Amino acid sequence: MKNNLFDAHPAELTPEQSLLSKAMSIFADKMEQKVFGAVSKLNSTQTTQTEHFEMEAADYVVKVVRGDVVEKCGFMRTVVKKEMPPMMPEPLVNRYIQIDIYPSTPLVGMLHIAMNFSYNKDGGDMVGGIMDVTPGTIIDEDVTFVKEQMDKLFAKHKLDIVPFREPLLKENHKDKLKASCIGVSFFKMPFLEVNEENFTLVKDAVETMFDAYHQVLLKRKDQQFSDDDVDAMFAMRKRWLEKQFFWDPFTSTDLAPYEVWSLQDMPPQVRF
Repeated sequence: MKNNLFDAHPAELTPEQSLLSKAMSIFADKMEQKVFGAVSKLNSTQTTQTEHFEMEAADYVVKVVRGDVVEKCGFMRTVVKKEMPPMMPEPLVNRYIQIDIYPSTPLVGMLHIAMNFSYNKDGGDMVGGIMDVTPGTIIDEDVTFVKEQMDKLFAKHKLDIVPFREPLLKENHKDKLKASCIGVSFFKMPFLEVNEENFTLVKDAVETMFDAYHQVLLKRKDQQFSDDDVDAMFAMRKRWLEKQFFWDPFTSTDLAPYEVWSLQDMPPQVRF
């Protein structure tokens, strides 16, 4: 299996579709380099693990680094190969990236970013994703900062962010996971069609979310914390574990096998 799963661009694509499919591959490369470049600068000690998974429904490459400042960071690439009703139509091109970061400091929450890009054989298409920070200890200044960076991005694109933030404020994400709900979700009906404008919006949101989070981590990584902060961090990590095992719709399907998502986004340590 190639390390870059996104190199194939089927001949059935139109010239515009092929151009955007290649742009998704380029953006995935850029984000992987950006994420691990930033993490490597933060960590004074670090180990790297890369695993390839070839499954019936999809192929995956998961790269995980573990260190003293960023305890765990995962970057996953996924190529969906087959139809999985009701969530996935039969794909022509289906590319997915995911970023998950657990800092060692309990003063900064867990970052989760996902982006999906697809052209389907039935003629449909979609570009989307979801991104948010799940805190232990809540530092209002940091929550406000990340939220404002996302607000500014949507203002730049002349879009109202409210409809894209509303999915985060409903049900499990807010009530059970207790996420900060300062990011956005593009996984809402109707889905964004794949065109240059929508593709640029989603990739700008991914990059803005990561950049804002990175600035918060740089500010807090050496700050003193209390036992209460540590307890709050482990309570958050336990909630994430429960989400993955009990009520996330993706981890209960063939789309996200246990050996893949556990390596990518499970907490490095959990307390009971």
